[in-house]
Amino acid sequence: MSKVIIIGGGISGLTAGIKLLNAGHQVTLIEKNKDVGGLCSGYFVDGFLVDTCIHWLMGTKKGNFINDLWREIGGLGRKVKIISLPTLGTIEYEGVSVTFYRDLDKAEKEWINISPKDKRAIHRFFSAVKNVGGLMNIMLGDRLRKVSVLQFIKGLPNSRHILKSMKQSREEYAKNFSHPALRYAITHCQTGYNNMFFFFDLYSIFAQGNADVPEGGAYYLRERIKDNFISLGGKLLLGATAKEIEPYNNYESVRVKTSKGVVIGDYCISAIDPYYTLDKLLDGRYPVPQFERRKKAIEKNTISSCFNVYVTIEGDLSKIDVPTGLHISPIKVGSQEVDFMLMRSYHFDKKHFVKDGKTVVSLFIDQNQDDYNYFNSLSKDEYAQESQRIIKNMIDAVEERYPEFKGKINYLSHFSPIEISKRVNTSYGSFQSFSFTDKGTFYINNGKIKDCPNVFLCGQWTRSIGGTPTALLSAHNVCRYIPKSLK
Repeated sequence: MSKVIIIGGGISGLTAGIKLLNAGHQVTLIEKNKDVGGLCSGYFVDGFLVDTCIHWLMGTKKGNFINDLWREIGGLGRKVKIISLPTLGTIEYEGVSVTFYRDLDKAEKEWINISPKDKRAIHRFFSAVKNVGGLMNIMLGDRLRKVSVLQFIKGLPNSRHILKSMKQSREEYAKNFSHPALRYAITHCQTGYNNMFFFFDLYSIFAQGNADVPEGGAYYLRERIKDNFISLGGKLLLGATAKEIEPYNNYESVRVKTSKGVVIGDYCISAIDPYYTLDKLLDGRYPVPQFERRKKAIEKNTISSCFNVYVTIEGDLSKIDVPTGLHISPIKVGSQEVDFMLMRSYHFDKKHFVKDGKTVVSLFIDQNQDDYNYFNSLSKDEYAQESQRIIKNMIDAVEERYPEFKGKINYLSHFSPIEISKRVNTSYGSFQSFSFTDKGTFYINNGKIKDCPNVFLCGQWTRSIGGTPTALLSAHNVCRYIPKSLK
């Protein structure tokens, strides 16, 4: 059987490793950090668990291919408790709360109570969410379907409205509503910079019950998958930074030079940001036009990053929705002024995130490539000072909204686009692939590199939007390129 080298120990690298081990191959996984998980991970600070990834996990419902993959790699299973949240979140604006309930009929009724004048626009919004419900079965299927995405949408009721949303930003779509709270909720209903169509899709997945939270979050999900990889005989090379990928012997073999020595195999799968792989590890010798085009038009294919602060709050947070979007006094974060912050309390998982009456809470602000460039231009001292100012401003915003918590908030940790980039080498400190914006297009990369037949790409960057479903699927697909036996 083949010897396969995998670079990157995130969800995609671990998934590829487990599938290949199950197929009888020998696998060495190279990870630059002290532990695997990549962006899907967590860590402890002062005895409190910080979850760096999971807001909710797509594929938690049995009977779909994503769930099958999670179970195959050990992330989910019979003993893993799944926590179902009643809402996708609540957005607050000027004293009005707009909630995205899992129960779509309940949500529609409540929105109409907020603004009867917007009844027609509200009905069209929820009709679109309901109608795109089966789309992910095509977009995230394990094989090519006879029905294309466009054919599927054209067969739906209100299809023109749905198709139009592909070329609409959330800000543009929000103009359909007259009530300022509804407009603000639509504009801020998701993190990142994806178009309105993507939110229809996202909300429908949640409403169908296929997007819940595994107890313990990303940290324990990562631990289960890692244990499975090791139990199958996978070799982990931790704290080893990949320096170069060198195909040789007429592409029958490959050498990967690392900070801990050279690893030799028959194939290499790079499960990290493809730009790092193509430009640095392969020294630009094998460009992929699809990625090159997006890099040149980054303004149309905005990346999603964040400034994320973790705190503990002492007191009862059970009545605060998960998450709650707060309309805050404008603060400068990175290159932009923002008036919105997402507050996510983890009180729903008391076993892992609540201790001594204190609950772990995440404070999240969207960032993009311009923000990364701004932070990257600062000196070390300037960056530290700027980070401390932003952290204080974000905590102050929580205390302004919830004065009962004043003096009861304690800082745990934070990360910005800079820390994300350092940890996992993603372009501009992104935590997701290119957005599916109103100006950009959806894309899928098959993971093959022309003229380099024994090196492959997988990971969330192989499709627009990215995330854990793409990480799983791209790893599943790329493993098909590894023959069962050497020629």
